Amino acid sequence: MLLPILYTVSTLDAIGFAMVITIMNPYAESLGGTQFYLGVLGSTCAFIALIWNPIVGSLSDSLGRKKVLLQCLLICLVGNFMVTCSSSLTVLFISRTLTAFGTQIMTLLKSLVDDNIPNQESKMAAIGRMQALGCVAFVVGAVVSGHLSEYENGYRYIFYLISAIFVINISLIWLVPDKQKKKQSQKKTAPSFNVFKELKGAVVNLSSIDWPKYWDLFVIKLIIDFVLSVFQFNINPIMTRRFSTTGKTFGYIIALSMVVGIGGHLSMSRLKSVLYKNDNSGFKRLLHGSLLLTYACLGLGLATSFPMYILHLLPQSISRVIFDNTFTEMILARASPQEKGSIMGTFESTIALGGLTAPILSGLVSESWGNDMCILLCTIPLIFGTILTYTQNTKSQKTIYSSKSQ
Repeated sequence: MLLPILYTVSTLDAIGFAMVITIMNPYAESLGGTQFYLGVLGSTCAFIALIWNPIVGSLSDSLGRKKVLLQCLLICLVGNFMVTCSSSLTVLFISRTLTAFGTQIMTLLKSLVDDNIPNQESKMAAIGRMQALGCVAFVVGAVVSGHLSEYENGYRYIFYLISAIFVINISLIWLVPDKQKKKQSQKKTAPSFNVFKELKGAVVNLSSIDWPKYWDLFVIKLIIDFVLSVFQFNINPIMTRRFSTTGKTFGYIIALSMVVGIGGHLSMSRLKSVLYKNDNSGFKRLLHGSLLLTYACLGLGLATSFPMYILHLLPQSISRVIFDNTFTEMILARASPQEKGSIMGTFESTIALGGLTAPILSGLVSESWGNDMCILLCTIPLIFGTILTYTQNTKSQKTIYSSKSQ
């Protein structure tokens, strides 16, 4: 009974997320929102996520996964339902900042799997199925949202549907036993939680990291996450303004990108054994991914026709797959067993940092020079990242060659 509930909740959550991603920019613009408004909104949500993400783990330890998850779902329900009651930029801003507190829903669902399933293989299998269902659900959500957005009052219908999704998820999570909370209740004193203590602990963890060991990966990943955030922020305005793309078409394009990503993830292990069997360091894969992403940015920024624009979305999707698989492998390979958790958490913060800076910078640039310039300017940090990746790849190859010669 437990796993079907968690599968259903994660699938519905992915559908709701895809629906919001598909229509957020055009809905805000229909209310009179500018690119600067969207930039401030995106950066505010990213800032909340940056602060909230390290805190929610400690809250779930002290209060229980189920209780914290229910609170996150309830806040997201309130945030989405607000949009159905009033169509204004102020309400939309408050709504999206509230839903930023739901960024850890998927992590909490995985924690519930960990708490309730004792066997390690079963845990990983369950999480793998959850992620696979989420990918399919994302495609469905993008297509459905794109179609509904073309109807009169379509945006309001979408937020009604998203609100209904959260009502269903709250009802389902209410049925889930919280074994982790039961373990806490057996202790004499419940662990206390202090926001400032948690933030101080995060700063201490950052300062204790051996940065000479990880600086190159951190810089490369920060550049990539920033560029991908810029891309995510600007793709909808470019397609809407330059090519007059409808919401339905945009939904299908997001679905297509997701399908390419799913295919890439499924074939990555085989590609690694064929094309990258000697790439033990991983820098060769990062180099190829950086080159693909640079080419995609140039193509997307300069494309003069809709088919050419869609064609250049493919290398962007493929490069994302390469980065997703390679960064995790390289980080875990360098980290010792004692520091893997803190290192992975630190490197995940680059996504939030990219989401914090990319929207506001994109909003400023697009107001003066257009969204195309935002994509083109991404080639500057990408060139720097590509040079760094090439340098590190050369060093690793020399190290391997010298060790073999000895």
